[in-house]
Amino acid sequence: MVKVHAFDGEIDKARAMLDDAIKGMDAANAALGGNAKSNGRLDAINFPVEEALVRETVELLDRWKLLALSLVKQLDLLTATADLQHRRLFDEKAGIDTSGLLGRGIGQGHAKPASIAADLGAALAASASLDAQFKTARQVLVRTFRDCEAHLVRVIDRRQHIEFEIEEVQRKADALIPGIFDRRSSISFARDAGSRSELEAEYSRLVAERDDLQEQERALQPDRAALQRLIDIYEELANVLNVQIAAVNAMAGKLAVDIEQRIALLRAVISEAVPPLPATERPTAVAALIAAFEANVLAGHDLAARKARADEVFTRRLEPHLLTAPATAVEPSAETEPET
Repeated sequence: MVKVHAFDGEIDKARAMLDDAIKGMDAANAALGGNAKSNGRLDAINFPVEEALVRETVELLDRWKLLALSLVKQLDLLTATADLQHRRLFDEKAGIDTSGLLGRGIGQGHAKPASIAADLGAALAASASLDAQFKTARQVLVRTFRDCEAHLVRVIDRRQHIEFEIEEVQRKADALIPGIFDRRSSISFARDAGSRSELEAEYSRLVAERDDLQEQERALQPDRAALQRLIDIYEELANVLNVQIAAVNAMAGKLAVDIEQRIALLRAVISEAVPPLPATERPTAVAALIAAFEANVLAGHDLAARKARADEVFTRRLEPHLLTAPATAVEPSAETEPET
């Protein structure tokens, strides 16, 4: 079985990684928000730095997600092992497939109720910390996603305004073309020097006006290109945040059901232990989870079916490559699956 503090290092690592990712999100959000201001100088934006900041933030979020995913799976495996060990207290062959690594490992010895309860307590402590991380992550992700969408709307509005200016300048320049052609062709047919001079002056004025309009268009193009580049950055970040929110929701949903399973199993182990287990003082976070479970009249209801649904969403969102692979499920104990 697992040591009580086996998850502490990984949990601390995940917490530190999430803190770094949140700092990265806040920094990226502040930078992008400044660029989205209507009076912001687009020529002052250092795009390589901005893109690197977003890229590093995305990488941190992915690393944290992978670590959190691994922890959720490890905790689930620990719970399955504890469930089998609990049932083996009453039936030595319960749920054991000796052809598998897990079955062979369990078949080598018997865990005592105190050991099973200690493992479940360790799993609940890690679960409480992980649950807090999911709540924090979702709050920051949703806030950043909404801010990013707001920035994106402002930048799109600003780009549309510039595009309107460009179209207006182009329209004016195009409107001058017939007059330019007319003046140029009329010069050669002018009958006297005065008429020719007048036509040449008008031609020069129209050409100068067209050149000025084309220069205005060229001056607007860099801002348009910069705004489009910002839009690409915002859209990429918004898409990543949306995917991360879905992943956190899937992990948090599975963890919530798994916590119920662990508490139900822990209560069963404690109530059935002979001789009775000594009273144990639980960490504040674990005690809060147990208190919430006991206060919820629906806690544990239809647990097996809800866990199956949560596991399906978890796999579909985070491990789609496993959907076609045969899944090895551990039969839940009678204590964690209510009678129907």
